[in-house]
Amino acid sequence: MEKRHAGTLAVIAVMACLAVVGAVGGTYFANRNASPRPDPTPTATGSSESPEPSASPSDSADPATSTEPSASPRPAEPGTYQINEVVYDALSLSVTLVSAEVAGDKLKLNFRYRNDALIAWPLTCPVAEIDRISSKVVLGDDQTVYAESSWCATTRAGETFNLAPGTQAMSWAFYPVVPGAGAPFDVTWYDFPVVEDVRLR
Repeated sequence: MEKRHAGTLAVIAVMACLAVVGAVGGTYFANRNASPRPDPTPTATGSSESPEPSASPSDSADPATSTEPSASPRPAEPGTYQINEVVYDALSLSVTLVSAEVAGDKLKLNFRYRNDALIAWPLTCPVAEIDRISSKVVLGDDQTVYAESSWCATTRAGETFNLAPGTQAMSWAFYPVVPGAGAPFDVTWYDFPVVEDVRLR
């Protein structure tokens, strides 16, 4: 009898704990988007916290009476932007979007392939016609821009080669577009997963 009552009390205690956790968790999930605010911009140190901006006259202006037109973001300034976004990483093989370069009306994306495995990594470049539609940049307004030239198309089109163990190689592509400064865009690089929310800043 005593063991049965002890078991019943234990079940009641567990149910009470679950009820409390469920209530707290339910409140969190219901309210986490209740007060939308812009996502914090990561800083160079990797911190995602940013202080609340101080109010300015434009912050309190009535949108109905505002005369400011909504402008598209200005193009990113010429120069090199460090990105270092991992595109693929499995079985000691990795691809990283290392940097972006803006020059004139062109965007160059630089990728690093690294083989930390014990065997060679076989890689294949498509023929030039296929290569031109194998990578693309999709801007925030859904404008899709394909590569106009790439390392594969200009040096190894239609070839298969090996990346030796313990080595790395660089690849690149040029796109006839310059994204807005700080505006997000997505990058599709061959058959690797899409890199989302890339920004030049």
